[in-house]
Amino acid sequence: MARKLQIEWHEEADRLGTLYRAEKDVQNRRRLHALWLVRQGRAMTEVAALIGVDYRTLQEWLAWYRQGGVAAVLSHRHGGERERESRLSAEQEAELKAKADAGEIRRIADGVRWAQQSHQVDYSYWGMRHLFTRLRLRLKVPRPRNPKASELEQEAWKKGG
Repeated sequence: MARKLQIEWHEEADRLGTLYRAEKDVQNRRRLHALWLVRQGRAMTEVAALIGVDYRTLQEWLAWYRQGGVAAVLSHRHGGERERESRLSAEQEAELKAKADAGEIRRIADGVRWAQQSHQVDYSYWGMRHLFTRLRLRLKVPRPRNPKASELEQEAWKKGG
């Protein structure tokens, strides 16, 4: 038989319910909902099933609550703490953008090579791809063409001839 949940509550059930209903952020709302249901005396297995999370996740949320109350539960974010700082400075990113706009950097691999050679900054392909996305840079590699393609024949075909 499972032992009874022992937790020192800092808020009344009504207060948790009010916080839950007022929360706009989906992630925080789900956590507050779980706390509210546990505070009302529901079993953790039942609450985990109702909320749609694993039992272990609910245990983790309650551990956070024990450590620092509602503020500690709301301070944790799914997916990491924060976005990492860019390895390039703002001036270097502007330089990358200018070179890409001028056509000097046409592919992600060119960006990786440029960062390494010009600024001794190592980027993986995926890191540079993320940077290209964040800076809204587009790849500037033309569509491949068949070496046998004829411009004249294509123009004639477009005109219906």
